[in-house]
Formats: sequence, C-alpha cells, structure tokens
Amino acid sequence: MPEYNVKITVVKNIDPEEIFGEKFYRPSGKEIVSCGYKEGDSCIVTDGNMPEGFCHHAWFGMYPKITFIRYGGEFDDWAGPGVDYVCCPDGIRPVVFKLERVEKEK
Repeated sequence: MPEYNVKITVVKNIDPEEIFGEKFYRPSGKEIVSCGYKEGDSCIVTDGNMPEGFCHHAWFGMYPKITFIRYGGEFDDWAGPGVDYVCCPDGIRPVVFKLERVEKEK
C-alpha cells in the first residue's frame, strides 16, 4: 500500500468576535483571542505523527482524514483528488485547514 506525506495549510483563522459579534471571555474574565496560526502557515506530516508545536485539538479533529489521505484515500468528488478541508473542533475560535496529499521524497 503506498504511503504519502500530507501538507496541512491554514486557510482561515476565525476570531471569536466573528462568531459571537463581540469579544469572548473565560469565566475568569480573561479574553479568549484567536489561535496563533496565520493564514498560509503550513507543515508536512511525514510519518503520521502530530507535527511539533501543532495544536492538539486541531490534530484530534483532522487525524482520521490525514490517515485516510496518507494511504491513498480520495475525496475526489468533494474537494478534488488527495485534497480535503477540515475545521478544528474549537467552536469558540476555529481554524480551517486544507489537507493535501504530496509524494514522499525519494
């Protein structure tokens, strides 16, 4: 079974104010701001493990699709061959990612 790398690219980082129409605060009073990802940030998954420094919540949400794409799975009737889009499960400050299958370097 062929195995590929998967490129993860940040498509959209959504600020809590975009969702709620105002700033969002923790019960402690501390403001919750958008994640530190910038649109266009990217990394490559080469071995199926979470990239260093990557958000655990986002990884948990995308891992099944990364595994599917790594082993040749297709969503070609949805986003195109070897491509999919996922959103992290953080409903207060979600981030949208593009997943792309890429060939492993020889």
